[in-house]
Amino acid sequence: MGRIIPSVTVLLLVFVTSKAFEIEITPEDNVAAQIGDKLELTCSTIGCESPSFSWRSQLDKPLDGSGDSKGSRSILTMDPVGFGNDNEYLCSAFCDNVKKEKSIIVLMFTLFPVIQVIEISTPLNVGEKASITCMVPKVYPSERLKMQLEKDGSVLGMKEFYHEEHTKTTETKSLTLTFIPTFEDIGKVITCVAELPIDEMEFEPKKRQTSQRLSVNFGPQNTNITVSPSNTTMQGETLMLTCRTTDGPRNTTVSATPSATVKEGGAVTMTCTSPGNPAPKISLTKHLISGVSQFLSEDATLTINNVKAEDLGLYECEGINQFGREKKTVDLIVQGAL
Repeated sequence: MGRIIPSVTVLLLVFVTSKAFEIEITPEDNVAAQIGDKLELTCSTIGCESPSFSWRSQLDKPLDGSGDSKGSRSILTMDPVGFGNDNEYLCSAFCDNVKKEKSIIVLMFTLFPVIQVIEISTPLNVGEKASITCMVPKVYPSERLKMQLEKDGSVLGMKEFYHEEHTKTTETKSLTLTFIPTFEDIGKVITCVAELPIDEMEFEPKKRQTSQRLSVNFGPQNTNITVSPSNTTMQGETLMLTCRTTDGPRNTTVSATPSATVKEGGAVTMTCTSPGNPAPKISLTKHLISGVSQFLSEDATLTINNVKAEDLGLYECEGINQFGREKKTVDLIVQGAL
């Protein structure tokens, strides 16, 4: 009986040693790597002091990496990562004639660009057709890419590339939309959004975006001339007249030149505004009784100190750029002038 017990004990010890030998690979899950970066896969063992390791790739591809083993772990280094590394890798570890293998790492390499480009076909002019292009350079895998163009948060259009053939190269993808700019588009923000929604891979970021504020050209609009100080009186601009004809009464609107009254000897400042893009050139002129126009200033503001009788008359503000021109007049009345 005493001879049997030691044999059983030895068998149990061998069984326990065998069960303690395990292998693991980190990262544990599928990994996505940036093309051109450095990637390390670590294969380690538990329960074996001096294991031996070997690495190989599946799918009959070369390993395309270098292995370095020390103690209970082996590191496979790929530097830089390239398209040839898009593969499944197998680590084998040997300990006292026991072999363990793990092949859970499938590398799917993605290159996601830092910058998306927004291109505008021509300078944007109100009422003229133009196109905006969202461009994503050097993306892989491009068939997983989703793109969309947004204007102030509202989606203008989107595009997916899943129907395109899979290639082992980086590609440039784009989304182009055509539209006619309006005054409402002035100052709006266009955003290009690019996304690689690869749910089975953990990598950041999966979405990038870039924005650009729209600059829309238009001619002078809502040109206006104001007169100060505030105690200067301004008269109305329009009149509603009723005409009687054989067909009955009809209403018609007649535009009248606004007027401002200032006391003789006082001071008056006229300020002209004329919004437009590019900024209009502004000029101030005075229409003389003789019918000749007297140029006064290219500045938007004209100040007259010690107003005299000869300062009365019709003053005109004009804004002009390459997209048009617009005028506004005011009749200056000098109170106390004979």
